[in-house]
Amino acid sequence: MSDSLTKKVGIIGATRIVATSLNLLVVSMFLSRHLGQAEYGTFQQTWFFTHMILEIGLLGTPIGILYFLPKLSRPEAKGFLIRLMLSLACVGAIVGAALYSAAPLLASFFGNPALEQTLRIFSFYAILVLPGLPLDSFLIAKNRHGHLGILTILHSVLLVTAVILPSSLGLSLSAVLWCVVGYGLIKSALLGGAAAHSVRGVSQAEPKGLLRPFLAYSIPVGVNDLLRVLSRWLDKNIVSAVFTPETFAIYANGAIEIPFVGVFAGAISAVVIPEFSRLSEGGDRKRLVEVWHRAILKTGAILIPLFVFLLAVATDLMMVLFSETYRASAGPFRVYLVLLPLRCATYTPILLALGRSKLVAVGALLDLLVNLGLSLLLIPRFGYFGPAIATVVTTYGQAAFYLWRAGAILALPLGGIFPWSGILRLFGLAILPASLLALLPILPGGALVRLLTAGVLYFTPMAILLWRYGPLSDQDRNLVRRLWSRLVPRR
Repeated sequence: MSDSLTKKVGIIGATRIVATSLNLLVVSMFLSRHLGQAEYGTFQQTWFFTHMILEIGLLGTPIGILYFLPKLSRPEAKGFLIRLMLSLACVGAIVGAALYSAAPLLASFFGNPALEQTLRIFSFYAILVLPGLPLDSFLIAKNRHGHLGILTILHSVLLVTAVILPSSLGLSLSAVLWCVVGYGLIKSALLGGAAAHSVRGVSQAEPKGLLRPFLAYSIPVGVNDLLRVLSRWLDKNIVSAVFTPETFAIYANGAIEIPFVGVFAGAISAVVIPEFSRLSEGGDRKRLVEVWHRAILKTGAILIPLFVFLLAVATDLMMVLFSETYRASAGPFRVYLVLLPLRCATYTPILLALGRSKLVAVGALLDLLVNLGLSLLLIPRFGYFGPAIATVVTTYGQAAFYLWRAGAILALPLGGIFPWSGILRLFGLAILPASLLALLPILPGGALVRLLTAGVLYFTPMAILLWRYGPLSDQDRNLVRRLWSRLVPRR
């Protein structure tokens, strides 16, 4: 990646990592201790199902914005923004009304009567927050990544406040959810204001000839998003429907990918899609693959060592985050960790940049169908581990399908479409200091002390190895030196 792209990814990724980590470390840690297991399970069910519906309601809009907005003039961008907001307000109203009406049926399906009230409260959250969700993409495409970073941190602080404040005052779960609804309103207002500010001072113009190609591009992406979202949340839907809310609480805490991993990959995807779009438009496919490979290796330098470390400390991590009550969450957490090396790459942007959004939808459909069948097949033998195992297996299969098709389009073999040797080199570097983690069972102190000690033992030599042998360019090293000099000024 170029220095400017690295800077964008750094700003967007860092702020989203901080925000998402705050949400996990404060919201989930606090509620897992403050609420009973059944009530906490109800909160998790409400949260995951509402956000699943919201992602479906976006219908591929964020990716469509990233692909088309760089091609518009400022007046056209302003006209596009106005039409976009009006359309999303209508979609939000439809989604919210559907969620409110379906709440009794969903509560019955999941075997949890308490869900009827919580889902109806969150239907208003859906109405208010959906119009603002794709405006992240609008700000990125308008090169307002600095403003977006500030807003991302602010949103996280507001969400944490909306959860902690009423809970600390002894108010009910319903009161907490109503405060989150208020947070949703403020979030959309702030994003809408920032997007409007990015096109201030110009008259709006209708983006002529955009509607048809935008729909032609976004609808297949929206179908893919529908399938992707259903597949991503499938295991939680199955566990929620088959097992008790208490069991779901244990599963939901563990069956997660490291929050900032998805954020970091999403930041890279959001930044490189416009770059891919420009390179593809100019026919420079060789440069497109080079940019993608660099993004993969730089992401892998973070994720692969993290994968090795977290496998060893999973039990202590779950106890530190969610208390001894959720010690069993380490099981599904370790299963989900197997996905971490796969997240070195985001597999759809290169196909989307080549205009092959239909292939993305086909891959998502196959993933959903195989995941569903495999989950149901594995539950009798592995219990609630079954859907987690099925999710990991099918996600790897989907990635292989995307690599195969991207290689065919670019006339590249599998050995050329993905930087295999670089990834294997990173695995070799990550394994070298892993022997020190064998000391974990004999380390003194509680879970937190063991976790911190293990982190120092592993990441100190790992950082040295990456600095000397990792995939860092001279620009990357200079950027790190500048950041270090600002954090630790010389005396």
